[in-house]
Amino acid sequence: MNQKNMYYTNNTLITASIYLLVLAILDSIFTDYGIRNKHISEANPLMKLLYDTSIVGIVGFYFIKISLPLLLIYIMTKVQPKRYIQLLLVVALLIYSGVLFQHFFWISMLV
Repeated sequence: MNQKNMYYTNNTLITASIYLLVLAILDSIFTDYGIRNKHISEANPLMKLLYDTSIVGIVGFYFIKISLPLLLIYIMTKVQPKRYIQLLLVVALLIYSGVLFQHFFWISMLV
C-alpha cells in the first residue's frame, strides 16, 4: 500500500473513531437521563452495577463509556490500517447508531 492510501485509510479510521466517541457521549447522556427519570433501565449488567453503586459509580459509568472510544482513537493512530479493523469499526458504529435510535424512540414517546 502506498503512503497516500495508508494516510487516507488512517484518517478514515480516526474519523470513524471520533464518530464512535460522539455516539458514546450521546448514549451516556441519554442513558443517564433515562435512568434518572425512570424511563429506561441499563441493559448492560456490568454498567448497571456500576451505575447503581453510588455517585462514584455514575462518574465511573461516564468514564468507561467515554474513555473506551478515546482509547480506540489513540490505538487508531498507532496501528497499520487493516481491513478487519475497518469492518469491526463499522459494526461498532452500526450498533451504537442502533442504540442511539432506540434512545430517540423512547424520548419521542415522552413528548
